[in-house]
Amino acid sequence: MTGPADLQRFAVKIFAERRAPLEVSEFIPVFHRWIRDRAVPGILIDVADYGHLPEGPGVMLVGHEADYAMDAMEGPFGLLYTRKRPSPGALAGRLEAALRAAQAAGAKLEEEFAGRLVIGKGEALFLSNDRLLAPNDGAAFEALRPALESAASAVFGGADVRREEGDPRRRLAVRLTCR
Repeated sequence: MTGPADLQRFAVKIFAERRAPLEVSEFIPVFHRWIRDRAVPGILIDVADYGHLPEGPGVMLVGHEADYAMDAMEGPFGLLYTRKRPSPGALAGRLEAALRAAQAAGAKLEEEFAGRLVIGKGEALFLSNDRLLAPNDGAAFEALRPALESAASAVFGGADVRREEGDPRRRLAVRLTCR
């Protein structure tokens, strides 16, 4: 039997703060350069501009294993790392790897937009992209909590882990607030 610990498709979002005017369209040439220069791990495929959609995914760097997006859909503006392909190891390790990948990409974006953008200073969001393995309910959250706490501890030095209550038809969302 499979359950939340078998989750492979999920996203982590590290919130960003715009410290100066910054349009989502400014990420397009950066992401194109990342493809050319292989700036982040994995096979990078294309850049998609969804900036015309209010509260949409903004600009997306599409990859084979994972996507990166400057996103305004789930919570505040931030860098959304979406894992699409299976990765080895226990769930806590997969979550930690995703958080670290998002942090590394965030650090690169901070360099690209020096002084205009700060990413990852205090909060992150975990999103399940598999409602069969991890539905938006208390039982799935409790099953995922130890792995989320372990990953948050390894990456942030600890975090409060809290389920975002709401419509059970939406995907499971968990807020990680750094201590």
